[in-house]
Amino acid sequence: MAYVKYVASDLNFVPVPSWFIMDYMPKALNGYSKVYFYLLALCTTPIKDSLSLEQVAKELNMLYSEVLQALRYWDAEGVIIFKEESSECFELEFKQIKPEIVTSANKLPLTKTIISSSRPEYRPEEINIYIEKDPDIPRLFKIAEEYLGRLLTFTDQKILFSLYDWLHMPFELIEYLIEYCASTNSKVTMRYIEKVAISWLDDGITTLEQAKEKGILDKKYFKILASLGSSKTNITLAEKKCIDRWLNEYGMSTDLILEACKRAVMQTNKPSLNYVDSILRSWSEAKVKSLEDISLIDKAREAKKQLGMTSPSPNKPPNKATKFTNIYSHNWDFDEIQKLEREYVQRKLNGGS
Repeated sequence: MAYVKYVASDLNFVPVPSWFIMDYMPKALNGYSKVYFYLLALCTTPIKDSLSLEQVAKELNMLYSEVLQALRYWDAEGVIIFKEESSECFELEFKQIKPEIVTSANKLPLTKTIISSSRPEYRPEEINIYIEKDPDIPRLFKIAEEYLGRLLTFTDQKILFSLYDWLHMPFELIEYLIEYCASTNSKVTMRYIEKVAISWLDDGITTLEQAKEKGILDKKYFKILASLGSSKTNITLAEKKCIDRWLNEYGMSTDLILEACKRAVMQTNKPSLNYVDSILRSWSEAKVKSLEDISLIDKAREAKKQLGMTSPSPNKPPNKATKFTNIYSHNWDFDEIQKLEREYVQRKLNGGS
């Protein structure tokens, strides 16, 4: 049983700071504000010096993990002091003075490591409560089992449930997430699904529409990399930046990029992104906008090449005449010679001379 020790005061009202209502409550989840107000009320009513978080969760009709997550959130915002002395003992104090504003310069970024390490731990009974209350949860588990091709373990269920409860992803987005991961990775795992979910959160993807747009773009990335012989199931930041440069800075269509990749493969056994970049950069400088433009450039280059082969160099001295060149320098009419030969043979056959 987890208990909280708190600093209580004997008041007949709950002193909610105006700065909390104006600056912090509007941007917080409803459940977080509910935990704040309820515990603030308990702390101003000296019934006892400790309380059970499990009891608080029951009174608020919330999960224990949700209550714990709310307290961690408010502590991070600086409106309370929440010390986790152990897994069963916490210390809580509410601030009455508005905390200093943390600027973006010194505020820690919400990185993948921080997010992953703060994922709540769920107990089987907690998830079972949600399974009974919300039919979307078991349906989500069923969809995941179909894509994974096996039954979910409890760890799988915890990870999948956390996408909804912890990352606040809507069910339709989670369904698409599972489908997306299965289509890009033949050996998809629940850990991989969680990793992609967190990366989407980092990129600001919170709706199904945004995820589908990203899915279309990612398929474009994979198609381009596959044309260079890559069979990777993930895209590095360097690869993404390079392809984005082709699409956005150079203004190249997918067809033009694929044509450049094709030429890179034909020119070298190990085509690189840098080699493709050099081709596309030259096309960009030449204002190429279509495959027809490339065809015109190829024809112009071939014509110039042929002209260089047939045109004599203006600075090249004339060849010096030799006995050999003199023999073959006559302008003979070989058709006329063959005609005279045939006439001569015919006269011989007729007995002439």
